[in-house]
Amino acid sequence: MRKKKKIIKGRKKHKFKSPMNSIKKFEIEYITKLPIILFLFILYLLNIYIIGKNNRNLEEYQASVLQEIKSYENNINSDMETLYEFRKINCDNKLIEENPKFEKSKNPDVSVIMIIYNQAHCIYKGLRSVQNQSLKNIEIILVDGCSQDNTTEVIKEYQKEDPRIILISHDTNKGMLNARVDGVREAKGKYITILDGDDALSHKGILEHLFYIAQKGKFDVVEFKAKGFSNGRPVNYVYDYSNRNASHIIYQPELQTKFLDQYGPNSYGLFNRVIWGKFIENKLFKKVIKFIGPEYTDDFINDADDSLLALSVFHLAKSYYITNEMGYYCSYDEKNNRFPKLENKICKANNKIKNLGYYKFFKFVIDKISDNDKKRSMVFNDLVKLTPHLENKPDFDDRHYKVISHVHDKMLKWDCLNKEQKDYIIKLKEQFKKQ
Repeated sequence: MRKKKKIIKGRKKHKFKSPMNSIKKFEIEYITKLPIILFLFILYLLNIYIIGKNNRNLEEYQASVLQEIKSYENNINSDMETLYEFRKINCDNKLIEENPKFEKSKNPDVSVIMIIYNQAHCIYKGLRSVQNQSLKNIEIILVDGCSQDNTTEVIKEYQKEDPRIILISHDTNKGMLNARVDGVREAKGKYITILDGDDALSHKGILEHLFYIAQKGKFDVVEFKAKGFSNGRPVNYVYDYSNRNASHIIYQPELQTKFLDQYGPNSYGLFNRVIWGKFIENKLFKKVIKFIGPEYTDDFINDADDSLLALSVFHLAKSYYITNEMGYYCSYDEKNNRFPKLENKICKANNKIKNLGYYKFFKFVIDKISDNDKKRSMVFNDLVKLTPHLENKPDFDDRHYKVISHVHDKMLKWDCLNKEQKDYIIKLKEQFKKQ
């Protein structure tokens, strides 16, 4: 009985609350907060309106800039007659201006990086094509991969007349990728373009035009066309992506997807993976070098270094512009040692060894970029296309097998591959074990 009384007493302590009182209290709180709610809602609508207006303004601005750039391109005279004339001047080892006053700049607009190896006999063609540019505020970085001829002495003679020329000499042949990386690290220009030692720029205004387009459109990369030459004659080989299902401006994520899909219906094929023929913003290129990392500059990557660099550019760039302008002469003369050959038993002058570099490329894709099934499927298709070229295997060492084994093991874990595809990878894996 005592317990019940306590309970009753306890209940008496709590006052009865009417539902109407609770409703009135809620209404009062709501009414006091209503102005704040209305203010936030209006602020939200205003924000949407501003974002929409900014987007419309941005689209209008981009359209006007693109129109201005295209108008600028239409006024460029780069017909074949002009290109041939400029080529002849450079091949005759002449300067367009008499007694030009070249000045070294602390803040150059463009850094031209030339990779050279045993090219004393042909370096003047490319070098003159850069010196003869209408854009003078440039630096010319020559990276010599430990040439065995008198290339270094020839360059030093050019340095006497042009202080813009910077020579980086490697004590040993570190390979082409290392040479390009060292050139990029040295570069101080706002933009960087790569030039192989036996190639050349095709007309005197190309750097000025590319610089204008990149600055005007605020593009990370501007790609331009290249024409192939063999023994001084043009060959039917033109790097022209503008006519291959490409818009003039490509943004992410479309940029990465299009360029990664080598064999897809909307792909550009293998040739998009060259690093020359591109005008790249300096900060972006330095990000590319950091993104690749030191592991990929080792000496047995004698091929596919372009693939590593170019794919990293496509991965990191936000905006990519493709111009119709012809700006690059690509030489196919066999006498010119375009790619420095590493003087060791692994990287002998064997065409088959080149293909192995693509396994290194696949390892890069798998480790750095292949984060979804679509990209993984692209890598698998690349491997299928490559395999027939590896029937006659060159001499491999442990490093080669480690790279190949890494690629096979990673791909076997991919969910995007069906049983037939995984069986194919297992077959490849067993095949390489027998070597």
